[in-house]
Parts: sequence; C-alpha cells; structure tokens
Amino acid sequence: MKINEQVEAQVRAVLDAAVHRDSDRFDSALDALSVSQETLTKAVELTLAVNAAVLFEVHDGLPSTHEINEISRNIGQQERWAEVSAQDVHAVLSAVTTGKLPRLANTASGVSVVFVVAANLLATASQPDEGEWWFNYLDKVEAAIEAAG
Repeated sequence: MKINEQVEAQVRAVLDAAVHRDSDRFDSALDALSVSQETLTKAVELTLAVNAAVLFEVHDGLPSTHEINEISRNIGQQERWAEVSAQDVHAVLSAVTTGKLPRLANTASGVSVVFVVAANLLATASQPDEGEWWFNYLDKVEAAIEAAG
C-alpha cells in the first residue's frame, strides 16, 4: 500500500488526539478528514492496515477469538471518553482479522472507532520506557505496510 503523505499527516493528527484522549481535538481532526470522501476512505484504509499490523505483530500472527474478546473489552473500558463500546471494537478487530470489512466508513461512530482502536493499540504496544513512543512505532508500522505493497 502506497501511503499518501497528506492523508498520513491527517491520520496522525487524529491518532494523536485519540492517544491524548482529547475529544475536542479528535472531533476537529475527524472533521478535517471528512471534507473529502476520498481522503476519508484512504485514511480509514490506512488506519485499518495499522490496526492489522500492530495486532498481528503483538500476537505473533492471528489473535485467537478469546484474545479478540479480551482486547475488545479492554479497549471499550479504556476508551470510554470516545464512547466506543466493546462491541464496536470487536467489530473492527474481527474485520481486521478476517479481512471482511464492515461498512464502517458509513457512520461517524464507525469511523471514529477505527482510529480509537489504532491509537490504543499503538500506545499499548509501544515501549516509551525504551524510547519508542507510539509515533515512532507508527513509523515502523507504516514502513512495513508500504514494503508489503
């Protein structure tokens, strides 16, 4: 996947707001993405690819159904600020693991959950105590996504 630099910058703005749980900035960054359906679609596709890459790396492959259920519950609890339910998270994670993507981009809540899940996975999987913050980890993930084609 070739990553569009402008879309990537906007995705990072949304992810940064989500990592910091700044709902006003998150909403503004999502609104900026929504100006163009093409931009929004590319942003969601990139963010779903990030979700998949982080999820598969952390679990050394496809996570089990039990792991998906546990991650969904945890993210649903941790990200209450974004009004993301465990069911919403489960839908995204199931879609990522099966490749059967639901019509997430058709609803505002569907779009936001994709970004909230990515922000949570990136923040959880990065190692700030070792100097790898979520945005540095995202650099590695994006490089892997582009290398995979």
